[in-house]
Amino acid sequence: MTVNEVTVTAVVRLPVEKAFATFTDQIDRWWVRKPFVASDTVVRFEGGRLIAASIDGAELLATVSEWDPPTRIEMEWSGPHAKPGDAVIIEFRPESGGTRVTVLHRRQGLKPEDVTAAILGLWWGDLLSRLQDQGLSTKS
Repeated sequence: MTVNEVTVTAVVRLPVEKAFATFTDQIDRWWVRKPFVASDTVVRFEGGRLIAASIDGAELLATVSEWDPPTRIEMEWSGPHAKPGDAVIIEFRPESGGTRVTVLHRRQGLKPEDVTAAILGLWWGDLLSRLQDQGLSTKS
């Protein structure tokens, strides 16, 4: 981990193209909802954004700044635990038995020893664990 960045990774037992599609097209299956969020809320990528949509409207989680299937997504992050200027990069790389999915959460001034870095790492780690709980991957 470098200063200004939290990195979380997992190996998914899918080829790169399928891992990317599962991460993007099926994100609602494993994404963590905020407590007390309406049960009809759906998380999805739509029109260059990641949103949590319900009958009450849509919450912007991120604006996609780079979409390079099946290897990379870069987003201006405004979702959980966000601070102005946050960026999140998701990388998909082939690995024996599947695909390594890496989440890089970048924030100016973030240091590895900061409590905030631990919170971000645990939050993203939980997301990747939920992806794993779908029976799609093994933890690395």
